[in-house]
This record gives sequence, structure tokens and C-alpha cells, in this order.
Amino acid sequence: MSMEHESILSLIHFMGMAFLIFSFAMIASPQLLSCVRFYALHSLSLAVITALIAYGNHVEHLIVPAILTLVLKTWVIPQIFFKLTRRLGVHREIESYINIPFSLVLSTLLVFAAYYTTGDLKVLRPVFSNEFIPLAIATILIGMLMMATRKNAVSQVLGLLLLENGLFLMAVTMTFGMPLLVELGIFFDVLVGAIIMGIFVFKIRNAFEGIDVDDLTVLKG
Repeated sequence: MSMEHESILSLIHFMGMAFLIFSFAMIASPQLLSCVRFYALHSLSLAVITALIAYGNHVEHLIVPAILTLVLKTWVIPQIFFKLTRRLGVHREIESYINIPFSLVLSTLLVFAAYYTTGDLKVLRPVFSNEFIPLAIATILIGMLMMATRKNAVSQVLGLLLLENGLFLMAVTMTFGMPLLVELGIFFDVLVGAIIMGIFVFKIRNAFEGIDVDDLTVLKG
């Protein structure tokens, strides 16, 4: 193994640690704007991981999703959230079903569970590294936890986007990504979904004078 390849591999693992840290930072942040910034950093680490895997393994087609991740998830989508948050006048995630310390404890347990359950699975044969499969699964689980425990509609969507980042990392690790046309379609769906989310959040705010999803229970028959 060449010195350059070892350096790239070490950098990929370092960015993988940053990827997980930013997942924890998102679920630990009490401020919505900070959560959006951590999502941007989370996506930046994903873009760097994808680009490094593409360069180190000579998988040229991964450069396109790396650039799209950098542009859309690191800049475009966070800008949509920043404008949405400012217009809604929401700067703090006030209510959650569980407090932040307990959320971090659950997130830690989910990480251990992801590493434990994937350690002996012979059917998982990633083309890159075994270490990134539990990392991707842990990110998916943390995203699901964020969606389930936050009452604010915007932060729930951030949890969904965190989950999507985990799925993307798994795809890159398992198969060096999906066909380019499929990846372009997924990125387009994520962008359109973020825009539609903004429209629905405004509708919720106008109807209920807030964006707490518990207010939607009044719609039950």
C-alpha cells in the first residue's frame, strides 16, 4: 500500500469520525439555526468522504454526487432553512418529547447497537470498508430518533435529511454509489422535498400560529 493511499484512507476515516460527531451535534443542538449549520457540516463531511473514495479507488462517477452533495446539501438546502427560519421567527427548539441528555444517551446506544449488529453479518460485503456500514446505519437510526423526538416540524425534516445522508453513505460504501441517473433523481427529489417542506411549514404556521406538530392532533376526527 502506497503512502498516498494510506494518507487518503486515514483522511477518510477522520472524516467518518466528523460525520458521526456532526450527527450527535444535530440532535444535541437546542437552537434550530445551529442544527441547520451542523447539517451543512454533516453534508460537507459526506461530500469529502465521497470525493476521497472516488479519488483513492479511481471511481470517477462518484465525483458528480460529491459535487452535488457539496452544492445542494452544504449550501442550497441550508440556505432554504435559514430563510425559512428567519421568516418564521423561530430560533430555538423549545419543546421535545425527551430532553437533550437523554437523546444523547439513546444516540450512543444506537451507535453501539449498529456496530454490534453488523459486526458478524457475512452478507454485508462492502466494496470499500466494513467500518462505514455501522456508521451509516447509526446515522440512519439517529435521524429516525430525531424525527421521533422533536415536536418542531422543521427539525423533524432535518432528521429526515440526516437519515438520507446515512443512506447515501451506505450506498457509496456498499456499491460505490448507484447509477448516475438514479443519483441525480434522488438529489432532485431531496431539493424539491425541501422546498415543499417550506411551503407546508408556512401553511402549518398560518393555520395554527406555530409549527409544533402536536397542534395537528386537532385534525383528528
